[in-house]
Parts: sequence; structure tokens; C-alpha cells
Amino acid sequence: MSTPPELDPDTCYRAFETRDARFDGRFFVAVRTTRVFCRPVCPARTPKRTNVEFHGSAASAFAAGFRPCLRCRPERAPRLAGDSPGAALVARALAEIDAGALDDASLEVLSARIGVTSRHLRRLFESHLGAAPITVAQTRRLMFARQLIEETDLPMTRIAFAAGFASVRRFNAAIAQAYHSAPSQLRRHPAVRTSAAGTITLRIAAMDRASLAGLLRFYAARAFRGIEAVEADRYARTVRIGEGVGWFGVRRADDMLVLDSALPDAAILPRVVARVRRMFDLASARGAISAHLVADGGLAPALAGGAPRVPCAWDAFELAVRAVLGQQVSVAAATTLAGRLVERFGTAVASGDERLTRLFPSPAELAAAKLAALTALGIVRARAATIITLAGHVAATPGWRDNYKGLDPFCADFTALPGIGPWTAQYVAMRGFADPDAFPAGDLGLLRAARSLGIAETARELERRAERWRPWRAYAAQALWNHSTRDAA
Repeated sequence: MSTPPELDPDTCYRAFETRDARFDGRFFVAVRTTRVFCRPVCPARTPKRTNVEFHGSAASAFAAGFRPCLRCRPERAPRLAGDSPGAALVARALAEIDAGALDDASLEVLSARIGVTSRHLRRLFESHLGAAPITVAQTRRLMFARQLIEETDLPMTRIAFAAGFASVRRFNAAIAQAYHSAPSQLRRHPAVRTSAAGTITLRIAAMDRASLAGLLRFYAARAFRGIEAVEADRYARTVRIGEGVGWFGVRRADDMLVLDSALPDAAILPRVVARVRRMFDLASARGAISAHLVADGGLAPALAGGAPRVPCAWDAFELAVRAVLGQQVSVAAATTLAGRLVERFGTAVASGDERLTRLFPSPAELAAAKLAALTALGIVRARAATIITLAGHVAATPGWRDNYKGLDPFCADFTALPGIGPWTAQYVAMRGFADPDAFPAGDLGLLRAARSLGIAETARELERRAERWRPWRAYAAQALWNHSTRDAA
């Protein structure tokens, strides 16, 4: 048993009894009599205190011989929301593991990506999750494989490789050991099946209507024409991962966020799911974040509905280009320029949707662009030069999108590029790399909201006030932006 270090078993049980959503993702409840483990918000009947134990992660519970609950689906729980540097590192590593980082690379490679040694990362995982990184990765494979078995009609061979197993034999053995059944025996009900030829449909996580509507409004205002299509209840876009090209759509059905995807290789699916979860901020422990931020009474009015979800871009390079285009112009003007850029430099693709006709240009393609070609689109000369320099930097830096080592190192490196200032760096960290502590203090919208709430009059005062909101300043920023928008409406 590995109860989270900051919680004692009695506190865990009381939270479980009351189904306290603030603890969702912070621990898991394993029931000895049924050998099943649940989230603390599971609606099932509460077992006796003597029959349960608590684990800091699904991997820890799995390793102890428990199976995931089919009602509360532990794989959909938010991530840990600790306020220590160690917890932040673990959260970043978990995001990488979700995307398959340990399926085809070593722990040493993963550790180097986030800027620590493999020994230190192992120690952090044992401390915060009660399980080693490789155990967490194995658990992720098993739970994702079970979801694919239950929710799709993909052949078992494709499921094995899509879930990250190196061979079908290992897949069969792992499923049998974990679930005491052959893979084919787990496919008992039709549930959700592929909705069309070549399209895979998966339920990703619970999502309330208001949260999705707010995220879709944000994406609609900033959509790349030809790449993204946003409707009142659906988001869709084209994607390129490595050599693979396809599309996906996200919609809400039966209170769940549902992913429809058409990809050339099912092995890409874990990376798509991980990025979609990041885009719609499905891994954050919003209850704990809200409790932390609302302690600042001045910020409380902006948090009336709880901590907001922070929208993140599909791709950090796309977001960086979009941020440069948005320097000192309105959102609408930047969106117009972005559409022209995609039309001129994006690669044409066929998706079956007349709105999804392009791929975003690669760093190499934009790095090779002529300055005159960019300025002809209406982009100011200085920003056109910045885009070319930025694209050249990313093209010359293998793994730029994957090797995010933290807010301060990223901002120091990024602001060294001509035309990139603190606002742009913080904004890219926040929306490109989903850094929960990024905070573009100089943003006029943030300052306008801060003044209306009476918490700061200048950018410097706001930056000092924001120290209270660490390590979730990005959520405070989003709450202030939302508050500013409501005031303007």
C-alpha cells in the first residue's frame, strides 16, 4: 500500500465516503474483498474501512494485484496536483508516458527530456505515486488496451500495437495476468464501435456542457482556416505526427467527451489521445486548484464557477507562430493573418471534410519562406522576420516540441530569439506546453481584469500578486481573462 505522503488513510476514507471531488486523482481506493480499485468519486456503495487500502496511483494499485473499476474508470482520473517542484516534474513525465514515451524509448531518454536524471525521476515516482515509471507505463498500456477492446472493433493485433505492446504475445500475456481473461473474453458488449470505415471512436473523459462550450468558443475565435473547424458542439482538425497524416474530431455525448479519429496507423492513437486530453485540460485536478486560488479573496470573484479549464494548442510550434502573429493586434486580426499563412504555405490534404483541407506548414517550410512572401500576406516585416527565425530555430533543434524542461529554462531560451519577449514566451509555455504556472503578466486583458477586481494597477503589481497563485498561475490567468470577457459583455 502506498498512501500519498501528504494524506493519511483516515483522511482518504473520509474523502471517499463523501465523494469529495477535490481528492479525485490524488489517491485511489482498493477494495480487498473485490480486488477492484476505484477513484474517490466512484458512485459504488462504500465498503467498510477495514476492507480498503489507499494508493497514490493506479499503477501502485495495479502492481498490488487490483483491477480497475468499470464504473468510475480510474484511467480517466485527473493527474496529481501537488504544489512542489517534484510533483510538477512527475506531472510532466506522466504526460509524456501517456503519449507513449516509454513504449519505444528508455527511462533515460524520458528523464533527459524533462531535465533530470533517471535515478531522480524514479525516486520522485516512488514518493508521489508509489510506483516506478515503467510500472506506470505498463499500467497505461493495459488500461488503454482494455478501452480499445471494449469500445472499438479493432482486431486484437492492431490493439496490441496501438496500446504500445512490442508484440502480440506480450499483449496476450499481460492482459491475462492483469484481468485473468483472454483479450477476446473482455469484448463482451458492443458498447461504442467504429462509427465509419477507418474511424475510431473513443470516450475520453467526463465533460460538462458549460466547460466544453467555453473551450470551443476560445478555439473558434482562433481557428486556423483550412486546418481547424469549430462548431457549437464539436472541434475538428487535420494532424501530422511524424509521417502520419489524418484528422480527428471531438464532441460531447452522454456527458462524455468523445474522440473520433481517422489515422493511417493505430499506433499513433495514444499520442493523439494524450494531446486531446491536454487541449481540453482533462488531466487537471480542478478542485484542488480552485481551493488554492480562492484562498486569495481578491481573486475569488473570478473563480465563482471554480477553476477554469485552460485551453492548450494541439502543437507548440503552431501556437508559437500564432502568438507572434498576435503581437500587438487583435485576436480577429491575428486569425485572419494565420488563415492567409496556412493558405500560402500549408500542404493540401484530403480529409473528406471540405473545411479541413490543409496541414500547418512545418518549421523547415516556414524557415525557407521569403520575407517578401510573408509581408505580402499583410504580416508586419518585423514579425515576418521573427517567424522565419523562430521556424529556423525549431527546425534546427530536434525534439524542440518534446524537450520542455520547465518554465524558466524555456523562457530564457525562447526570449533569446529576436522578436520574442516575455509575454510571448509565457503565452507559448502556457498554451503550447500546458505549463500550469505560466503567467503572461504584461497582458492587457489580465491587467484590465486585475484592475476591475482591485488586486493590481500595474503589470509589476500583478506579477507580485501572482506569486500567491503558484504553482497554478495559468489557471488564475485564465480566470482573469474569463472575468474580463464577462465584464466586457
